[in-house]
Amino acid sequence: MELFHVDMSAADLISGPGPLVVGHEATGLAAILVEGQEVLVSDRDGEFHAAVVLSVDSSEGEPVYAVHIGVRLPMDMAAQRLTDVDMLPENQGLHEIVDLLGDLRRAQAFTRQP
Repeated sequence: MELFHVDMSAADLISGPGPLVVGHEATGLAAILVEGQEVLVSDRDGEFHAAVVLSVDSSEGEPVYAVHIGVRLPMDMAAQRLTDVDMLPENQGLHEIVDLLGDLRRAQAFTRQP
């Protein structure tokens, strides 16, 4: 799993109306990301967020990613995801539940906006 940093506060990162749009160069990653790839994003507040690459646009040369920002993760959960080691079933289930709760929270926030 890849990790990249964005110079945004946690509040701004999760309150955006749509996906985060970021150019490949800004991620600092060597490898090109692909659609559907799960990544971690850190913000300037030191928070970690689960994320998924929704699309990759290379029409202008440099790839530009649309990234769905998911749930905030505590450092230990972010570290588990970064290790690329198979998790114990109970840990994998916990990560899935955390992701679902994050998606539900974001969906509820959008339905409350006028």
